[in-house]
Amino acid sequence: MTLFALTHSSQNNIFRFPLSGTLQNQLQTEFNKQENDFLSNIDEEIPFNGYYNPNEGEIIVIDNFKDPFGLKDAVDSPLSIPLYDNKATNLASIKALFWGSSTKKGRILIQKFSQNSIISVDRVAFFFSGNTFTKIESEGVSIEKKLCAVIEDDGSIKFSSFHFLRQIFDMSDYFKDATDADVSSFANSAALNISDKKKFSESANQFIRKKISSILQSGLLDKIDINHLQKTSNKFGIDVKICSAGKIIIPEDKGELRKLLKVLDEDYFESCLMNSPYLSSSKRPV
Repeated sequence: MTLFALTHSSQNNIFRFPLSGTLQNQLQTEFNKQENDFLSNIDEEIPFNGYYNPNEGEIIVIDNFKDPFGLKDAVDSPLSIPLYDNKATNLASIKALFWGSSTKKGRILIQKFSQNSIISVDRVAFFFSGNTFTKIESEGVSIEKKLCAVIEDDGSIKFSSFHFLRQIFDMSDYFKDATDADVSSFANSAALNISDKKKFSESANQFIRKKISSILQSGLLDKIDINHLQKTSNKFGIDVKICSAGKIIIPEDKGELRKLLKVLDEDYFESCLMNSPYLSSSKRPV
């Protein structure tokens, strides 16, 4: 087997590890287990929408995933990839490890790499061998216990955490937080009343931008029924205030703002049997 590293470098960002035969066999056994753990017991594949957090037995899928780094080319032609050079490459630049599956041709297995995985000589590190501890004299890496993602031969990518995936790949083509222009468009919506638009835009954190992006994509503000919004929100103990011009007042209090954005993003719902109110941390259409 061939183990590759994907780095943050802008050029020559893939290298392969020179491995002893014994280590190759050990890694192959471990990676086969990780592949099985990741893909077994999947009851349902969920198309990615940017918001849904999968439960046990579910996996998120993006079809026609664009491999921006040429991982498939590396797996198909490993000898074209340079070997690790400890003088030219810093292990701290690694952001992911990947390798080709031994059980299914064309499948690529990806593991997120963290700084905690580096065994550095910059610190005093030692291991136990031969009834005594010995100082580690060379840098090394440790392997995580699970996969982050799998790219299938048909071009689809499967994963359980979008948060970790976007630390490896630029996922802006698949999901974007609201840009400054989006925040401005939201603030200038005819359905909203914001007392200080400049302050609102400057204080828009990632949560606010994520909600704004979703609300704008839904088109809800263009067709919202203000009276229905107020009535529905009251069921969940949320007081949506309306100004004299019939617009939704965007609260300055951050806690109240979060609640209102969750309402506008339809995060609140009633159970179908007991009509009990709930807040969903993730959602997908049914």
